[in-house]
Amino acid sequence: MKKHYLTHFFDPSTIAIIGAGERNDSVDVKLFERLREEFRGKTWLVNPRLRGLFANRSFATIDQVPGRVDLAIIITPDSMIAEQLERCADVGIDSVVVLSHLDDREGFLRRQFVDNLAKTAERRGVRMWGPDCYGFARPAAGIRATLDRGEIRPGNIALISHSGAICRAVTDWAVANGVGFSTIISLEQAASVSPGDILDYLVIDQQTECILFYAEGIKDSRSFLSGLRGAARSKPVIVLKSGRHIEIPEQITSHTGALVGNDHVFNAVLERAGIVRAYSLTDLFLAARAFPIHRQLRGERIAILSHGNGPAMMACDMVFDLQLPLAHLSPEKSASLASLSSIESSENPVYSSGFELGEQFLQACELIATDKNVDFLILIITPPKGKVIQDFEERVLAIQKKSYKPLVVCCMGGDKVQGIKRTLQEKGIPVFSSPENAVKAAHYLITYQRNRTFLLQAPAALEHSEPPDIEGAQLIIEGVLQEGRKVLNQMESRAVLRAFNIPTNPSWVAHTPNEALVAAESVGFPVVLKINSPDIVHKMDADGVTLNVMNAQAVRSAYKKLVEDVQAKMPNARLEGVIVEHMVTSSANRELLLGIKSDSVFGPVVVFGHGGAMVEVMKDIAISLPPLNSVLASALVDSPKVSRMLKNYRNMPEAKRSELENIILRVSEMASELPWIRSLDINPLVLDDKRALVLDAVIEVDYIPAAQRHYDHMAIHPYPSDLETTIQLRNGTDIVVRPIRPEDAELERTFIEGLSQQSRYYRFMHNVKNVTPEMLARFTQIDYHRELALVALVDEQGKQKEIGISRYVLNPDGISCEFAVVVSDQWQRTGIGYKLMELLIEAARAKGLKYMDGIVLKDNTGMRKLARSMGFEIRDHDQDEDIVYVVKKL
Repeated sequence: MKKHYLTHFFDPSTIAIIGAGERNDSVDVKLFERLREEFRGKTWLVNPRLRGLFANRSFATIDQVPGRVDLAIIITPDSMIAEQLERCADVGIDSVVVLSHLDDREGFLRRQFVDNLAKTAERRGVRMWGPDCYGFARPAAGIRATLDRGEIRPGNIALISHSGAICRAVTDWAVANGVGFSTIISLEQAASVSPGDILDYLVIDQQTECILFYAEGIKDSRSFLSGLRGAARSKPVIVLKSGRHIEIPEQITSHTGALVGNDHVFNAVLERAGIVRAYSLTDLFLAARAFPIHRQLRGERIAILSHGNGPAMMACDMVFDLQLPLAHLSPEKSASLASLSSIESSENPVYSSGFELGEQFLQACELIATDKNVDFLILIITPPKGKVIQDFEERVLAIQKKSYKPLVVCCMGGDKVQGIKRTLQEKGIPVFSSPENAVKAAHYLITYQRNRTFLLQAPAALEHSEPPDIEGAQLIIEGVLQEGRKVLNQMESRAVLRAFNIPTNPSWVAHTPNEALVAAESVGFPVVLKINSPDIVHKMDADGVTLNVMNAQAVRSAYKKLVEDVQAKMPNARLEGVIVEHMVTSSANRELLLGIKSDSVFGPVVVFGHGGAMVEVMKDIAISLPPLNSVLASALVDSPKVSRMLKNYRNMPEAKRSELENIILRVSEMASELPWIRSLDINPLVLDDKRALVLDAVIEVDYIPAAQRHYDHMAIHPYPSDLETTIQLRNGTDIVVRPIRPEDAELERTFIEGLSQQSRYYRFMHNVKNVTPEMLARFTQIDYHRELALVALVDEQGKQKEIGISRYVLNPDGISCEFAVVVSDQWQRTGIGYKLMELLIEAARAKGLKYMDGIVLKDNTGMRKLARSMGFEIRDHDQDEDIVYVVKKL
């Protein structure tokens, strides 16, 4: 596998500082001296005015520097930047950070100058960071591509920020609080380096265990979301986003559009990506401090052991505020706790009155931690009375390890608990200063666990066995657009819903009172009359609905009055008759909202919540990114408050939830397969104990770009079920080939562990002894937008066995991909490798990719032969004589 292109930024072997200062204390010299002292690689100073300042280390021009330079840092007046950028490109430097300030350029002139530099860098194949930016730092490696002179301690937290000011503030705070970093990165003026690519790099960075992200605005949503999901599969990612309160434009007319703001969508994105969200810088680091104990939670039930009742009640208040469940201790454990003389309460929360840290407190701690009804333990310690038992901290750690459950500690107080706090932290146990923060830490860990469940879902675009009539729905939408309209009328909207097998209330369009009477007799009394007009979206607002028309005598007069009322209220509206429907009445009816909104950044989202006329007053909604499956649909239903009304409620029987979830999946299919939809508003969707039925729906559509490929409008690519196929080998064996899924982790582990040492070395180009959970996550939980892995499966004794896999990953240029293929030793030379590559090439070509490339060990004659037979060109590698580079034009 090729090195990540950010390696030259974050793990360079050589760095050149290019400056123009005239004194030996100029900013370029100071940065060079610091790097020379801290950076473990080679450092050069390029400055024509100071070329003799450092013997054999300073030069007049970049082309005089001996050997290859991985990273150049430019700190010159702005008038010299473009020239130095060109000179770097001339000598093959592909990674440049420009720290020069642009103090004399403002507004348009500043933007034009930066744009011109970016164009120069792109034209010369240079990835540029800057100008006028904070830059980045890698403390453990001694890399400082920043002019900030503050101390940055090494650690295992990576910080990515859209703001340099936030970087400076956080690093200053971190020194005072003993927090260290693996990486500090500012994204300001980092046009040629995307947040998604940085996240990709941090996934493979062994120094980074937790990633913090301060976001202001997202440009490339697909790259951003793909990077987030890739990182969250193996490391906790915590995001803080500013700009949450942005007004909804007044021209939005649909209920879904009016209810769903940008921040609602961003929340849904983070949930689906397995990300934890913080709402302040304090909480961002509070969450980061909790994640050293992140492990597989068995549940969410929290137990509290406290010094005194007061702190325990403070913790309980926060537990209830965050809607977390308190554990109910088992009767055996409660009885054992009651036998301890210092324990005042043997039910959760458990608290002692003795304020001691002795044997009984530790016994209580162990009893609670080992209770099968407890998933998470919070200890609250106040300044202890008397002597603290010897090795208290060691025994707390031993209890945690024995129970294998997360444990956090709150040390309330100052100097008297400082020693305990420090020792516990040194042993890796998170310690907080207030009960509320300890509970928040638990909440972040539980949220992380919940969201990881969503991350592991890989739904197909179509989740039902009964396929929709996609072509019919497309033809209706295209016909509307050809007529110059962008809002489907009631009959067209219902037809599209029915094409996706969504049940709608039968309706007729009547243009005269007599036609209304015929329609009413056909659908059955009582009926409802609704005005039919392309100019009226919300009929209730225009007095355009008449309910409970009970008999034939009332239909014609109701028709006439309805038309007259609407004409009086909206005289310019075009009226095209009246829609007649059966009046659906049931004491068990719940009125719900279901729809689609197309977000300008993240594409379509599915919206569910409280419906009816009061929808915008209630504002009770939940959002999820399509595609959805049954797990995600169920989670969407559970989210808003209206979900409580689906159970037995007053005199209403429990609603038929399965019907609701089925329709949600159908709406998800519409969002996936109909990219023209800008808004779908189903309100109300009535649900009782027997059925679900759409009573009203509005669909807004628009044109899509001509070059847009299938699913390009979606932030998350559906599982590509269309690539599933069966092939037959020459010996008659049937092989199933399909895209890999997250649940294939055990198949993949068994396959890799079953490879011979040579096959593993040929595939990974190093000795892979153990298949780690992080490796399996990276191999099986993939983003189908930019990666594809096809597994070959054979049936052995009723169980599937993986016998081969081919894979491609998009390169940063977006038009090429890198491939890999490996076949089980026992199945080599049967044609599986050729067929897997053939199908992979076909899929890459369909994706619109232009080239496929890879690197192959020179002594891997079998792979070289396969590549040659498939039309790959084989070239010598320019940096490693032991490997060859293979490339094929698609």
